[in-house]
Amino acid sequence: MALSKGHIGTLSRFFRNDVQMLLSVSAKLKNHLEQNFDLHHNGKGFLFNQTSKQCFREQIEQLYPDLNMRQGLPKGLDRIGVVSHVQDDKLADVKPNDNFILATTYNGKLSVFGCAINLPLGVSLRLPLTSIDNTCLKALIVVENQDVFDNWHLANIPSELHDALVLYRGHDSMAKGLKTLLESLEGNIEVMMCPDLDPKGLESCFTTPNINALLAPNIEDIQTQLIQHSQMQKFMDQHNSVSYLKKQQWAAWNPLIQHLVENNLAIMQQAVLALKLPLVVYRR
Repeated sequence: MALSKGHIGTLSRFFRNDVQMLLSVSAKLKNHLEQNFDLHHNGKGFLFNQTSKQCFREQIEQLYPDLNMRQGLPKGLDRIGVVSHVQDDKLADVKPNDNFILATTYNGKLSVFGCAINLPLGVSLRLPLTSIDNTCLKALIVVENQDVFDNWHLANIPSELHDALVLYRGHDSMAKGLKTLLESLEGNIEVMMCPDLDPKGLESCFTTPNINALLAPNIEDIQTQLIQHSQMQKFMDQHNSVSYLKKQQWAAWNPLIQHLVENNLAIMQQAVLALKLPLVVYRR
């Protein structure tokens, strides 16, 4: 089997990432690799350690010299930089959104590049990480869903959060630019997560870096105003997240998470926004 351009790109990115030890590939490439190499697949991808990864690289490069040629790319290149070396810009280490975030505020007041600007309500900006002065941040809110992020000016939040920087978490998985920013923050900045009230959303409060508070309705409003908006099938489909939550130390989040998990609730952020329910801060 000849490796396609996409296969070569997948393998090249894997070998250039020194910390990545799980290789997820298409079914076709998976079958080919299992037929030709002694590899361990854990159900999600091929699992390696440093030694087995190096051994696999040496073996596959003997079969595919074209793959070996692409390893000469300098690290840290974006797509524009890569095309100076090879034709396939998708081999770039730096993706278009890796050093950017999508940001807004409740009141439209935003400070970037040391300048204060006023945005029309409902407008957000795609900003480079270099535009954010971490030393001036007091509170930061990460929102799970983009339509809720786009309509954040309609959220019923405490007045002290009207100036907080609001960031979109990213579609399906966390945006790399957001992860980079959160990991760089000092400990005196309050970082809040506003998630869906379902197991997967609650799990993101633990897996998103430096989250120290959760923004959600109070339990009474959940029980009286939102319970009819719960989606049982969605809760049942997220049993892995339920198992994850049961292993965590919830601290001050305990009453909220326990109520949602024990009552099998899965309530989307859109319902909270539509009903204009007050959001309260649950500090961890």
